[in-house]
Amino acid sequence: MSLMLITGIVMFVILTWCLLKNIFPPSILFIVLPTAAALVCGFGFKELGDYVAQGLKSVVGTATLVAFSAMFFTLMKEAGVFDVIVRFILRFIMPSTFSVLIATLVIASICSLDGNAYATLLVTVPALLPIYEKMNISKKTLLLLITVGVGVTGITPWGGSLNRAIAVTHLDILDVYYRLIPLQAILFVLGVMLCWFMAKIENRSGSGISPDDFHHMRADMLTCKTAHNPWLLKLNFALVIATIVILVSGLVAGNYLFMIAFSLAVIINYPDAKKAQQKIKEYALTIFPVIVIFLTIGVFVGILQNTGIIKVLVSEIAEIFPTSLGPYLYLILAAFSVPIVILIGSDAFYFALLPLAVGLGQSFAVSPLHVTIAMLITEQIGLLLSPVIPATHLGLSLLNLRVDEHIRHSMTKVWIMSVCALIAALVIGTIPV
Repeated sequence: MSLMLITGIVMFVILTWCLLKNIFPPSILFIVLPTAAALVCGFGFKELGDYVAQGLKSVVGTATLVAFSAMFFTLMKEAGVFDVIVRFILRFIMPSTFSVLIATLVIASICSLDGNAYATLLVTVPALLPIYEKMNISKKTLLLLITVGVGVTGITPWGGSLNRAIAVTHLDILDVYYRLIPLQAILFVLGVMLCWFMAKIENRSGSGISPDDFHHMRADMLTCKTAHNPWLLKLNFALVIATIVILVSGLVAGNYLFMIAFSLAVIINYPDAKKAQQKIKEYALTIFPVIVIFLTIGVFVGILQNTGIIKVLVSEIAEIFPTSLGPYLYLILAAFSVPIVILIGSDAFYFALLPLAVGLGQSFAVSPLHVTIAMLITEQIGLLLSPVIPATHLGLSLLNLRVDEHIRHSMTKVWIMSVCALIAALVIGTIPV
């Protein structure tokens, strides 16, 4: 075994361990560990400085996209755009368990378009928990469907999962996203089937409510608790729709598009310069830790790729497996994404496991694009099952549930959906066999 191989293995083991145990912030690990590994392998600081510059250059565009898109959607949420969507969907709920479960899936999926699992939980749980309690539907089922909703639409160009993957693989973010859209549609259909299945189970457990009680309850929920200027609300809603349409069309680069959208949103909602500056500072303080993460990922990737540590690591590990199995290793990893992410969380999944999966795939002539798609579509659906992810604990706290209750109730169902999505990707050719 070569020194570079041993160093690479030790570095990834330490990285995964530290991420699992939350010993140090990821941003610190992404600087210290690759630097130490490169120095052990005989590289000097002058060389590493050049490698880091290349790595930072590769993540600037993505970091800009994340910063401005996050600030834009935060502003839109404060403006009440998502509240309008939730109340609109509530109008169509009927006094049946299946109707409530479908509404949960739709609301969670729409709220997850901002790529923020925290926001999805904070919008969805308060809106729907009273219905679940009065209709005697399990809170575990509510969290299950929110988990699925985050899995269906949480992969967005401005969301954490896709941006983590892109920061590591350097693929074109919109190219990956466009290929994921059909798979997200398939996941939504699978989610509808899950709603039907869970409705049968909940009905056998005694869920239900009288039509009169249900309509009274819904009328109370449809009452707007916060006053918003109707014309301003419509303008904000139109801005959100226009931004998403232009983004999907690819007419304008994503990072530049969200710069424009955020600027327009500030002008529309905060015409007073002092108030606008105050809001920008608030959003900047919130997003700054995320930007730090992306910049340090640039350091991590720049050093490991340019020193050749990743190349040596994956090429020598690939030799262990039979050549016939090699091209399918990433599919095996993807099929087990749900239990893997439950154990190690999303940081270790994307920053430790994905680079190895991509490297192993390349050793057997598998495109990084196909590896990334497989890992993304199977991992995201299990995101809110992981006790390593803080958003999971927010959901458990809001619903007064234990993590073991949530995992036992939801893991098998979510895992089946994950594998079905992988099979669908193979069948429709998104991932070629």
